[in-house]
Amino acid sequence: MTLFKSLVSASVLACLISTSVAAEEINLFLIPSPSSTAIQSFIPEFERKTGITVNVTEVPYGEAHQKLLLSVQLHQGQYDIAQFDNSFLAAFGAAGVMAPLDDHLATSSVYDIGDFAVGQQDYGKYDGKTLGLTLSTEPMIQWYRTDIYAELGLKPATTWAEFESNAKAVKEAGKGDGAMFGWGPNASWWWMTLVWSFGGHLYDEQLRPTVNTAEAVTATRYFKEMLAYGPAGGISATGDDVANKFLSTNVGAMIQYSGYWGMALDPANSQHVGKIGTAKMPMGSVDVTHLAGWNIGIPSDARDPDAAWKFLEFVLGKPNARAYLLAGAAAIGRKSVTNDAELLAIHPYLPLLNIPASSRIERFPQLRVWPEMEKAILDALPPMLDGSTDIQGGLDALNEKLKPILAQEKAP
Repeated sequence: MTLFKSLVSASVLACLISTSVAAEEINLFLIPSPSSTAIQSFIPEFERKTGITVNVTEVPYGEAHQKLLLSVQLHQGQYDIAQFDNSFLAAFGAAGVMAPLDDHLATSSVYDIGDFAVGQQDYGKYDGKTLGLTLSTEPMIQWYRTDIYAELGLKPATTWAEFESNAKAVKEAGKGDGAMFGWGPNASWWWMTLVWSFGGHLYDEQLRPTVNTAEAVTATRYFKEMLAYGPAGGISATGDDVANKFLSTNVGAMIQYSGYWGMALDPANSQHVGKIGTAKMPMGSVDVTHLAGWNIGIPSDARDPDAAWKFLEFVLGKPNARAYLLAGAAAIGRKSVTNDAELLAIHPYLPLLNIPASSRIERFPQLRVWPEMEKAILDALPPMLDGSTDIQGGLDALNEKLKPILAQEKAP
């Protein structure tokens, strides 16, 4: 707590003191995560300096988004600030759940939107309006065991062919499993990453599905082939299983979101502290960055949006960006953070958050029908991965199944 207090910006607090209103109260809607824990560590200091009382409700991920949607639709004014997964941005935008923040961003030198690269400034935008601030910046990156790679003379892969070659070398040398993807209930995360990287798309500009192209077939075939280098039972691995397996057993490399880095630092979660390196995700025919993460914003029915903005500005503004990361949150891709020498010593993956303009940023499809679309993908992948369905035939069937789903997106 002493370290946290020393990092809090005096200038931000002075500004907040002068504009605070006695007896104000705001209610936070958060989802259990390192980001939520970090946010809550700021509350005592914020309350003391501003006189604004902050209440917190945490709701599990599986229930959170539906609960927030219903609350706003009923105009309950229950929450002044809400955390949400970026994959729900389009659905929330279409339903009017979150209030635009652009007026605040245009005038806030404390938040300083210019501290983000242009591509990341758009991360919380829907239909041209910023409905959520970036709460975490989590690109899909390459993780590898530095000790195993050094012993075998391997280097982080720059291409998917090299990634497979490294996995094969680790497996054949008896050093452990070669590589890890999420082939199970969250397989869509990795599959669409590969489709994009191999030059494909999930749909075209007219919202017609394109998941059965040659690029998609090649990506799906690669996804299946990599099972040979994964652990036994890998075909059922969830997103969390991928990280846990890599951190607790001998696996040469994994492709995973950068937000799991906090686990890699914790001996309670990782048996390989100090032996894990990170690198840019291997490249296919195009340079793609699959970007994911949390957003946070102000619900459209918030009772005290001005006080809510003060809190968001205080916690997530540029002056306290270091404190936020040191409080245990997943990193936010501010340029001031990714170039901080002290933070780099603890979080060496931070430069990977500086996504170059040459890399095409892809994220979960910003579609209202994405939940239905993802379910169709997740239903289609297992038989292709276990070999009971031909890949081309399976993707052809999936493409047909997605047509009526995507047609709903075009409907008024």
